[in-house]
Amino acid sequence: MKFRALTKKEIEIIKHELKRFVDEEYLKTFPFENLYALVGNWINVVYATKEVIENLKNFDDVYGFGVMFGEFSRKHKNRFLLSLEGMSLISDGICKNYAIVNEKGETMFLYGRDVFKSSILEIHGKGKVAGFNKHRDFLGIGKYDGKMIKNIKDKGWYPREGG
Repeated sequence: MKFRALTKKEIEIIKHELKRFVDEEYLKTFPFENLYALVGNWINVVYATKEVIENLKNFDDVYGFGVMFGEFSRKHKNRFLLSLEGMSLISDGICKNYAIVNEKGETMFLYGRDVFKSSILEIHGKGKVAGFNKHRDFLGIGKYDGKMIKNIKDKGWYPREGG
């Protein structure tokens, strides 16, 4: 696959998505220069260190590098979908649209299950939320509908299905 730096428009689209979870101060400090596009049938965005990016200049094509940060939607080119690992990378700055769950909720979430309101200790926002345990460890991404957090993808996915 070909790789390239992100365009200004792509960075603005990513910033728009990140604003759902982090504040302006966090955005000012986020190293957008470490994000690169892997271009194939669609555009994957990866996060890599400056050293890795410098070494990439020795190659024309690569299969992959860095940590998958997200991807641009195939249907809607102006929509960015933050990945599970992308959310992990920004988890320390998440101050909007998140939930903190108790131990039972953590277990349910990491087993790919939904979390009922009785297991939610704290909730901020509706719709897509970042899920955390009581120690603020990132658990995954869910959708809060006012009654429960419906699991979209969680860190337990890796041992269950991701290998």
